[in-house]
Amino acid sequence: MTEPLAESAWDVLVIGGGPAGLFAAHESARAGQRVLLVEAGDDMRGSLCPRVRAVLRGQRVRDVEKFRLQCTHCTCLVGIGGAAFHFDTNLGYIRGLTRSKVESDGGGGTRTYSGLERALGSFAAAQSGIEEVYETFYRLGLPRAGGDQPADTETIGDHQADTGAVDAVGAAFALADTAPSQPITVDEALGVVEAMLAEIRAERGLVLTGHRASGIRRTGRGFAATVAGPSGGEFHARSVIVAVGKLGLPWVRGHLDDLAVRYDSPRRVDLGVRLETSAEDAAPLTAACHNPKFTYLNDAGEPVRTFCVCERGRIMQYQFLDTVVLDGQHCLTTPTARTNLGIITTVDVPRGRDGTDFALDFARRVNKAGTGGSVVQSVGEFLGRPPSGSGPTVTSSLLEAARGDLAGALGPARTADVAGMIERLNDASPGLVGPYALLAAPVVERIYPALELSEDMESSVPGLYFVGDSSSKIIGVTYGAVTGIRAARSAMGRSGAC
Repeated sequence: MTEPLAESAWDVLVIGGGPAGLFAAHESARAGQRVLLVEAGDDMRGSLCPRVRAVLRGQRVRDVEKFRLQCTHCTCLVGIGGAAFHFDTNLGYIRGLTRSKVESDGGGGTRTYSGLERALGSFAAAQSGIEEVYETFYRLGLPRAGGDQPADTETIGDHQADTGAVDAVGAAFALADTAPSQPITVDEALGVVEAMLAEIRAERGLVLTGHRASGIRRTGRGFAATVAGPSGGEFHARSVIVAVGKLGLPWVRGHLDDLAVRYDSPRRVDLGVRLETSAEDAAPLTAACHNPKFTYLNDAGEPVRTFCVCERGRIMQYQFLDTVVLDGQHCLTTPTARTNLGIITTVDVPRGRDGTDFALDFARRVNKAGTGGSVVQSVGEFLGRPPSGSGPTVTSSLLEAARGDLAGALGPARTADVAGMIERLNDASPGLVGPYALLAAPVVERIYPALELSEDMESSVPGLYFVGDSSSKIIGVTYGAVTGIRAARSAMGRSGAC
């Protein structure tokens, strides 16, 4: 889609149209700023998977079975809305931000924290930001989550957790968080995103899809960027907000040194697998909330946690640089008979290694065991106890995966972490993870360079902001949206014109 350009000078240039970029552009436009949003992909409807579009048109999925929902070269991870809104998803906490992560305090104890809290500098700012994002979602058409906080919850440390779930897991976990969250379907997301775009355009905003920004450089009064596309050219802006998402890692890495942005290698990365079992067996895990989070510390003091629980969902795989990696997919409109969740370890990167390369080497090693792609293995085989006799059949939702020695590919440390999580989950609910359940890998997260950012998401280069996944501080829809708003408000305070 192309739109006539009225001017080449802007207050704010936003690069990337996922949740963080959309909220940054929306906040800027509603405040009267001249904002240009550049997105390399299509609009949201145009970049949806053909299979999803068929469902939205009322066709049966099996009538368009030739379209693969999870092809490794998935094109549904770009475009307005980003990967987050192109599939049914979970927005996160709705009644109160929690400190859902735990780590060693270095003195024999633990501390809980929220990634958004650390990014913004205070829990109050993070909490307020989440509430504001939800109110925007509701105003733009998302059905408001009903009901009040369940009566059987209590505060445990600094997080909300369901007392029944906590009693069940006992001392097996350092943290158990079952705070309520809210799902959003693709059709609901379409309505919200299109309403948001309409408000951006109604003010002083312009949205260019099918355009790619590059060649960003500092000028005397701001920045200049080369934008390739039908309406491209050189554009100037007082501030730039980078919101390119996970797949934008190569783009960001290619610009940091040229712009003299201060950063370091990530010192901690998330590595692991996805566990897939029958929805019936997983029901005790998902009964309390959509996305329960359980964490324990391994012998090295590294957190091992459940991540992105997708009740009745699928596992999806996609190409990331030269590797194939996995993620979870919610299937709210077309539920399956399976539930999958991540089991990941926040790993301390060995001294002298680049954290990004360390994580990608993990993925490459697993890919090699899977003849160039993801690897699937039964839990029984993974634990050295192959299932025997009759039992429930769990087939992988992955369309392209190889059966292989996943334990050998993960290595002893990560294998022990996954085995420890399975043991604890089965202690909490016997039979929750049976021998016929499946494990799939690789999963890698938090692999962006560790950028030096202010609490307003501003880099060491004044006027240049990094939000959402590309901030290296947080991931997730609502978290990303909060950082987009925060950066937009800081950019508004900058004086002068480009």
